[in-house]
Amino acid sequence: MYVIRGLLAATIVVLAGVTATPAAGAAGIPDEALLQASDLGGVTPHATDGDDWPQLRPPRPCGAGVPAPVTDRAVAAVIDVDGAPESIMEYLAVHRDAGRYLRKLRKAVDGCPDWRIEESAAGRLTLRWTRRWEHVGEEVTHQTYVAVARAGRAVVVVADNGWETSDGDPAVAQRLLISAVRRASSLN
Repeated sequence: MYVIRGLLAATIVVLAGVTATPAAGAAGIPDEALLQASDLGGVTPHATDGDDWPQLRPPRPCGAGVPAPVTDRAVAAVIDVDGAPESIMEYLAVHRDAGRYLRKLRKAVDGCPDWRIEESAAGRLTLRWTRRWEHVGEEVTHQTYVAVARAGRAVVVVADNGWETSDGDPAVAQRLLISAVRRASSLN
């Protein structure tokens, strides 16, 4: 099973790296402000559409209302982490008041049983989002890790969803967030 998963992950990584093209810049957010192939182990991220990752663009624990951004953009990729695939998404939003967004997000997590703050620092959060569903006759409890930080007027979100029924990894989300914040800082 792990050999098949590894081969499938390698195939997806190769195909994504070969066939995906960077998303065209959207309303003031250039490609360079988002994660690049060099940040993702050689995999070129692809633009997300309206159906990709809607619960995390932006994160809205329990459907909480959060301030609308001036502009936003998201990319996704499947990367290789220790021989296994990980589904990664970056969401970048420019706000009039990025601090307000983070305050509302913290408050929303406090009242939402499926979301938990794993780590918190000034201008930065790591969240765990728990979902449950049935897969092949068994109930699955799945963890997605969401690292969020402020970079000036920008809010940067990096989510590691894991793969299929395997959990995401908070360390991967946090590591990629460092690169994402560095790139988003070019917007200021």
